[in-house]
Amino acid sequence: MKKVVDTQNTLAQHLIVGTSSIALALAFKYLMDLSWSVSFARVSFILLFLTLLVSPLMRIKKPSKASNPLKSPWFWRGELGIWFVVTGVIHFFFAMSGHIAWDLSVAFGPGGYGLANLMGVVALAWGIMLACTSCRKAICSIGIKSWKWLHSFTYVVFYLISFHVVYFQFLSEYRLKNLGMPDWFGYAAIAMVILLVVLQFIAFIKAVVEK
Repeated sequence: MKKVVDTQNTLAQHLIVGTSSIALALAFKYLMDLSWSVSFARVSFILLFLTLLVSPLMRIKKPSKASNPLKSPWFWRGELGIWFVVTGVIHFFFAMSGHIAWDLSVAFGPGGYGLANLMGVVALAWGIMLACTSCRKAICSIGIKSWKWLHSFTYVVFYLISFHVVYFQFLSEYRLKNLGMPDWFGYAAIAMVILLVVLQFIAFIKAVVEK
């Protein structure tokens, strides 16, 4: 099956994804009484999940060239991925400006969550690199094979951030001491990870059967 590479990044779709992302962050902040850091962190994770959901869906249902972008998930992958990075960067600045106060010894030192923070920063740095190459000019500059190899690491970014989220929800001493047991989003994050793995497996089986 010929893969559809989404490199258009239309202004209309950016406005839709960006507006929806900000609205969801505001809902987390004011309706659920979460901090700005946590609100943007959750939006960023959801956007990354949706970005990666596209690939197995493309394999399970073969995309059509005549598909309407508003009805076809594969034409939203670029915008979703870029806004995952934008909201992730916002989360990073709110988190570092909070009780960490830009003190790297606190962020990455002993305290029960230094490793999780390090994984989050590595994933964000790699995500920025992916966002910067999510356009047609990047493909023309580095070549389609190099571009596909680079963007295959999106799954690595997802699992690093998944560990980051799950750690803070279920293992962080700071959270358990100040906020209590994990909330609904911790379980939702685990469900999203499981769903993505299951869809990847189904897509793999479908590819094997077809060949």
